[in-house]
Amino acid sequence: MYQESLIRNFKKFKYSNLMDDLKFRKVCESKGAIEEILRTVLYDSKLEVLEVIKQDNVDEPIFHGVILDCKCRLKTKEIVDIEIQISHNDNPIYRMRYNGSILTVENSPKKKVFKYSEIPKLILIMFCNFDIFNLNKPIYEIVKSIKGTNIVTDDGVREFYINLKAKPTESRLNSLFKIMTTSDVVNNKEFPTLSKQKQIVNNLYIGGEKNMNGILLDMYEDGIKDGIEQGIEQGKIALALKMFNDRKISANDGAEYLGISIDEFLSLVNKQ
Repeated sequence: MYQESLIRNFKKFKYSNLMDDLKFRKVCESKGAIEEILRTVLYDSKLEVLEVIKQDNVDEPIFHGVILDCKCRLKTKEIVDIEIQISHNDNPIYRMRYNGSILTVENSPKKKVFKYSEIPKLILIMFCNFDIFNLNKPIYEIVKSIKGTNIVTDDGVREFYINLKAKPTESRLNSLFKIMTTSDVVNNKEFPTLSKQKQIVNNLYIGGEKNMNGILLDMYEDGIKDGIEQGIEQGKIALALKMFNDRKISANDGAEYLGISIDEFLSLVNKQ
């Protein structure tokens, strides 16, 4: 049963687009691919990604664990978080605030006394499969200002929401939106590295069951163990909850995997 589930999810992975969290994370292991994305949405052709930051689940007893979809550091020392959001649920704006808070604390000086000017500058970007503000704009940048004036404040955080439902007039932005939202792989001259990396990730599923490279197996192995120890159904529930808590799947995905409603799935989450 679990083997069949692995095969089914591998096939789903292969034919999904870059709005699939796992596929996007694999693509963003390429520094060049991230650079092409950021240069486009931030309108900065000279932007340079210094490093892709390998992540573990940031998980402590006092707060909710999180694995960011893409985390990197720019040559300017700014730290970037790129998130994928398929559904307009659970307040995406608050999610960005939470991620920014974790990044701030995680990358601030580890000492009791420091200057607040030493905390990191952040760029928070969310690709949305919906128009979060219903204004039909491709890119929304959040700007903090003093009410009643044109004075803009700077707290070291830049925040962007990319509306993939919009139809950009700019050729490069339009090409990026197509790469993000279609499963097809086309060599795009404007995004050579991103196109190539998408092809590489798509080809991780070759030969079905005999070549399951481990990319999804890592996600499911805990559930397989739980299935052996607790029974298949309990193992499936444990797996779905673990993947949701690790932010590897959405509530919609978890509910679909278990064959229950979203409300029932969230009820299981709250009972943990």
